[in-house]
Amino acid sequence: MPTDKPETSSKLVIKPADMAARAVNDDADNPTRPVLVLELNELCPPILERMMEAGQLPNFKALHARSDAHVTWTDDADVEPWVQWVTLHTGKPQEVHGARELDEGHRIETPRIWDELDRQGYSTFVFGSLNARAGSDGVFLLPDPWAARVEPTDPDYNAFHAFISYNVTEHTNRRARPDRKLVMGFARFMLRRGVSVTTVIKAVRQLAEERTSKRDLKWRRAIILDLLMWDVFERDYRSRRPDFATFFANSAAYLQHRYWRHMQPEAYEVQPGRDEMDSYSDAIETSYRHLDELVGRAMNLVGPDGRIVFASALSQEANLRYEQIGGKFVYRPLDFDAFAAFIGAPDEITFEPVMTHQAWASFASEYEAIAFGDALDALKLDGEGVMAWRRDGARVLFWCGLVSTVGDDAVLTAPDGQTAAFSSHFDALGQVNNSQHNRAGALWIQRDDGKSVVHEEKLPLEQAFDLIVALFHARTARRAA
Repeated sequence: MPTDKPETSSKLVIKPADMAARAVNDDADNPTRPVLVLELNELCPPILERMMEAGQLPNFKALHARSDAHVTWTDDADVEPWVQWVTLHTGKPQEVHGARELDEGHRIETPRIWDELDRQGYSTFVFGSLNARAGSDGVFLLPDPWAARVEPTDPDYNAFHAFISYNVTEHTNRRARPDRKLVMGFARFMLRRGVSVTTVIKAVRQLAEERTSKRDLKWRRAIILDLLMWDVFERDYRSRRPDFATFFANSAAYLQHRYWRHMQPEAYEVQPGRDEMDSYSDAIETSYRHLDELVGRAMNLVGPDGRIVFASALSQEANLRYEQIGGKFVYRPLDFDAFAAFIGAPDEITFEPVMTHQAWASFASEYEAIAFGDALDALKLDGEGVMAWRRDGARVLFWCGLVSTVGDDAVLTAPDGQTAAFSSHFDALGQVNNSQHNRAGALWIQRDDGKSVVHEEKLPLEQAFDLIVALFHARTARRAA
């Protein structure tokens, strides 16, 4: 758990009352340096501190040693990354910006950091930021993998975004196989953009070890995905040299949710087996070491004239709420079209999977969306409801509401009375929520003077917007003069 205990030792500790008097950038006479925001989703301050102290994260430690280090805090009603990242990007709380779910970036009109900087005349390069959109023509945007309704600024990125999105949103679908067109479009894009030899070697080694190892190593694919995205980002960053850029990585957040139980088994009543521990006990720490390498590459990329900002928006902690029922288990439809036909859903419907077991269903009218919600409510398992959902106009976000194990003989009853085995329409995804979200996050802003400044009290997350934009104010004033 994040702690309120302030850092001591040789670090300078600053209280919030001092922040107005001491700007993040102490020497305002120097030109503003390019800013790269590493959005490393849900990294946990306690894990960072423990691994830095153990010497396992040398690049994080080096960045921390020359940064204003904050622990952020959010009071948003919903503690979800697709909410907190919008809070950070807009400088407004959830009650103002209105984000609730993934794939809502297109409808959130509150200006983001990059919109403000573009208005001031700075070049921006937004790479994968969650629930993002470009509010002006000058912003270059690659949407996050869950965004179905926001397109890349450059159409050349469409094949890349489609491939990444498919692999992220369908990773829990055991039947999913990307078609040849999708794979070839991605391959051509990567050849043009220049995937690194190192990433190719790691990807080939990963596939080989998956086949030969006695351990389950598929979880490392999340790290390979990060590397592919970084290769593309790094090459374009070098050619664009933007004033402001973001890079979003989700690998650690994903692995924490799945394998916190294996990192910290002593916290749980339900203990993982020996085979699981052999496969997954080092998954989370491996992801942190991987991201430490990306921090080092980011430092090299921006060089001595650039500035790194590291943010996590929120963090995670052990999820112990379901131990009395053996842990939380989730289920996903095996085939969305077959499932829709079984419950008698309207004919004209499209599906956009999002996190793990959730998906959007989109319709031509609100009337059809309401009818779909009614059909979901009418689906029963042993006389009890199965589905949970929320409607947003002509779209419905839906998911299986069951959280415990379902027997092999479980039977579904459709609205028209027909029956089918539960396993014929749903796939068990296992215990994929071994951790839960924590309102605390990390925000480190590299300083000009090279000092380490640890801020004593938690920083409201929405204030990160002003701190980042303030890095550019001196240059804006000089332009005006």
